[in-house]
Amino acid sequence: MSNKRLLFIPVSSPEGIGEYMRSLQLAQTLKAEYGKQLDIHFILNKHTAYAKNCPFPTLLLNQSATKENTHVCQFIKQYKPDVVLFDCAGRAEQMKAARSVGAKVVFISQHAKKRAKGLKLNRAGLIDTHWVVQPDYCIEPLSWYEKLKLSMLSLAYPANVGPFTVFASAQQKSDALTRYQLKEKEFFIVNAGSGGHTLNGQNCADIYYKAGLNIAKETGLKGVVVFGPNYTKSLPKSDELICLPSQEGTEFLALLSQAKVALLSAGDTLLQAIALQTPTIACAISKDQNERVVRCASTGVVKEAELDILDITQKIKELLLEPNYNNTVGQYKSLESVHSFDVITKGVKALLIGNKL
Repeated sequence: MSNKRLLFIPVSSPEGIGEYMRSLQLAQTLKAEYGKQLDIHFILNKHTAYAKNCPFPTLLLNQSATKENTHVCQFIKQYKPDVVLFDCAGRAEQMKAARSVGAKVVFISQHAKKRAKGLKLNRAGLIDTHWVVQPDYCIEPLSWYEKLKLSMLSLAYPANVGPFTVFASAQQKSDALTRYQLKEKEFFIVNAGSGGHTLNGQNCADIYYKAGLNIAKETGLKGVVVFGPNYTKSLPKSDELICLPSQEGTEFLALLSQAKVALLSAGDTLLQAIALQTPTIACAISKDQNERVVRCASTGVVKEAELDILDITQKIKELLLEPNYNNTVGQYKSLESVHSFDVITKGVKALLIGNKL
């Protein structure tokens, strides 16, 4: 039985890591199941902090794949993948190149602007499957014009499939607690995304760290601060906080799922926290996160805070008070429980099986 080839092209920018981590987790899951039957390759921007550590063969570009159109198309034609997964990336020419070698094309989007790219007229007939990794409550409905295009053209319908979350096993959860000498629900976790975001000249990870110090002192909880792979300074030392440069995805989610409360940005990790049912305080640390944090706060399981140490600390303290905390946990019963990791994994498997894996 011949090998099948799966190519991942996530958005690859120095500021972000969510799309890469999503692709990596999916790739690792599929590789663990299919082994040598499945050949996996990535295309990444070599200037990102994670590119050199990708455990799969990788074509490294000087810029993002979107700006290296000729190189990407050439590689697709040489590699001849069976499935190409564009995560918030991909130009029409690249999708055409994939279809020209017989590949199935998957497009993943995570907010309305990216979703709209999958519905451009020049994408007609090029995308086989379009998954939107957002729950319904977190993304605005399709516009009348988008609905019209879908009814008239051969565009893949964008399906909201919920947050992309890999659930840690009981053993992975236990190992994570043991490694850092923590107890379930007796610590909080802090992460400001990739660690490279700045606002008003200040690094957001530094603000979150200082807020973490306040939270630890005022609540008595142990804290874990994950600075992110794009954080370039030396990590601070603290008796109250465990400071980590970054974490492998599953370990981070193992800790996130067992934390009493989380302080996060309004990126992908916020949706993961909701999926894991961890009460969260969140700040929008970039313009594209403003709407998301408002929509997530409307569920009742997320509380929004200003990017201010005192406001963050106060919101955490209020959340931890009873009956506030139990009421927040109780709100999860009313939320949808669809998680896109399962949907996407099964969907990609179906595409590969269709190609006789």
